[in-house]
Amino acid sequence: MQKTYKFVTAEEAASYVNNGDVIGFSGFTPAGCPKDVPTAIANRARALQAEGQEFKIGMYTGASTGDSLDGELARANAILFRTPYQSNKDLRTALNSERAPYFDMHLSMLAQELRYGFMPKPKFAIIEVCDLTEEGELVLTSGVGISPTICQLADHIIVEW
Repeated sequence: MQKTYKFVTAEEAASYVNNGDVIGFSGFTPAGCPKDVPTAIANRARALQAEGQEFKIGMYTGASTGDSLDGELARANAILFRTPYQSNKDLRTALNSERAPYFDMHLSMLAQELRYGFMPKPKFAIIEVCDLTEEGELVLTSGVGISPTICQLADHIIVEW
């Protein structure tokens, strides 16, 4: 079966995300993490906050991520909560100053905790892929992490190609 994909800009994809949404991001360290969409979400947060509106998202990741995800969202003060492991300097500063709630858990436990319903399910899975097939398959990049779980559970999947 041939699939038809809807292509949008990172900014349009970010416009679907609202204050309080929980998002699962692909990746394991910066490998396989989306880069453009999280940056666009951070820019959206800054713009809305400048208008006096609150904008923060809950974040699940497979591990630590790159600066374009953890760093951008931490600097935008756009983190409602974050788990599991992280290693970004700006996120660490936000955590230590209590601007971003965080709970550490072993990386191997996150997918199971989500599947069992012990944690809020993600509204969005935002994943990085290196290919989209005509049959509708997504070919992930080097960091798979929690991608299968968040894609299965999320209401919507945003693919960064």
